[in-house]
Amino acid sequence: MSLVEALDVTGVAAARAALAAQLLTLNGHVHDRAMGLVGPMPVPPDLTIQQLRVLDHVVKQPGLSVQELGALLAVSAPTASGLVERLVEKGLVVRVDDVEDRRVRRLRPTEAGLDVMRQLDSVFERCLAVVLEQLSTDDLELLCRGARAMLAALERVGVERAQGDR
Repeated sequence: MSLVEALDVTGVAAARAALAAQLLTLNGHVHDRAMGLVGPMPVPPDLTIQQLRVLDHVVKQPGLSVQELGALLAVSAPTASGLVERLVEKGLVVRVDDVEDRRVRRLRPTEAGLDVMRQLDSVFERCLAVVLEQLSTDDLELLCRGARAMLAALERVGVERAQGDR
């Protein structure tokens, strides 16, 4: 189900759903133009695609166990453990003891691991650096307002999800 379909299913007004559809379309156009202008970020040469997948899962779901990671990747726990070990050696992931079960080790990204993922996902930032001089003060204020609105919405969703997990 697409985001727009989800909005319609939850009873959001048609005008709001239309704006959401427009935002998604515009975001796609911005992404495509940005990729054309600055291109994708090259994959770090010292990481394999599988290691990047592992790092991506750990960044998106900090606290995963190696067994949970293996299930997500559809690989055995020893294979997942080997992938994690290489990321630990590179300083991108750390293992921490589970507070409830000391036999379980949880995976968390390091700041260096977060930086790798930010660099891979920085097409907007790289594009903004190129077009910054073309944006008026009003445009920059509008972009800042939009970014603050998005951050506030992300915070609210995070709080709601944390409360729902209890």
